Amino acid sequence: MHRRDFILGAASACALAASVGSSLASRGEYLRQIAASKGLLFGSAMRLSSLRGKTPYSEMMASECSLYVCGDMQWRLVALSPSATDFSKVDAAKAWARAHDMRFRGHSLLWHQQTPSWFAEIASRESAIAALQAHIRQMCSHFKGSMQSWDVINEPIQTSCGSGMLRKSVFTEKIGPEFLDIAFHTAREADSKALLTLNEYGTEYNIPDHLRKRRELLNLIDGFKSRGTPIDAIGIQSHLSTGRAAETDQESIAGFFKEISDRGLKIMLTELDVVDRASPADIATRDREVAQLYKRYLDAALENRAVIAVVTWGLTDKDSWITRGDDPKFRRPDGLPARPLPFDDHFRRKPAYEAIAAALQAAPSR
Repeated sequence: MHRRDFILGAASACALAASVGSSLASRGEYLRQIAASKGLLFGSAMRLSSLRGKTPYSEMMASECSLYVCGDMQWRLVALSPSATDFSKVDAAKAWARAHDMRFRGHSLLWHQQTPSWFAEIASRESAIAALQAHIRQMCSHFKGSMQSWDVINEPIQTSCGSGMLRKSVFTEKIGPEFLDIAFHTAREADSKALLTLNEYGTEYNIPDHLRKRRELLNLIDGFKSRGTPIDAIGIQSHLSTGRAAETDQESIAGFFKEISDRGLKIMLTELDVVDRASPADIATRDREVAQLYKRYLDAALENRAVIAVVTWGLTDKDSWITRGDDPKFRRPDGLPARPLPFDDHFRRKPAYEAIAAALQAAPSR
């Protein structure tokens, strides 16, 4: 998509989002209901600490979401030692999800950034494999029957051009590339029902780095298939930026998603948000650009019926890794707060909300 095509399509996309979203809001419909009408799940990453009690935050999450993405179950958080695992916080999150009629998604079984420190101290390959398998078996067995899906592996592919396919990590150091197959086989043996997902970022744009990563991801899937390694879905994190809106090529996205679905896998949009660092200070203009990007990306993605869920990485600007301010690449040059999500920091719907509603409403039924 050329920049001119993006600009020409923006006005009609925004008008559609506003008209559809307003009509849905007037009927009292929430994103979870609009998604369900098309056979989709709509969810968000949630923090249990913010959900306790009847608050605007908890009521918003309960109304809008049918899928609870639990980040409280990272290996580092539940296993402070090799012999002690604490499920209490995750059990509470699961209970909250069930009480509010939500499906439950685990993020994640293995992620190089959330591995307990004691794992790096394991001396032998055999012991590292045993520890990895014990962790996955314990997690999957404990939550068996409760999980919609697991991110079995999060972000295993290297990101820089010219590098090898797999990221160098404590898993490749201790076990080697076979850790991928071992993890998926172990998860399937422990839980035959939950969808087993590989979650990855950096595939959204029509640029060399992302195109290369798409190919490496497809090669990884093909390797799983050839070796009989069980995998059910690919998670596409979908972290977008208005500064790269012209590189969000709908035809390229659709083609990539088709290559995944042609391999028999489901697709989940797992961490959707929009960085507005490059957008103007004016809030109305900025919100419009964010909404346009949400709509354009979702229109291309949801056209593929293999996409089964849309998950935003938070729902409100009050609770986002983008607005937290600890990552320089998210900070606006003018110092103004970012506005990346469907609700503002006072829990009010923004144009992004209407754009997501419109895209869900326009999606073909599953």
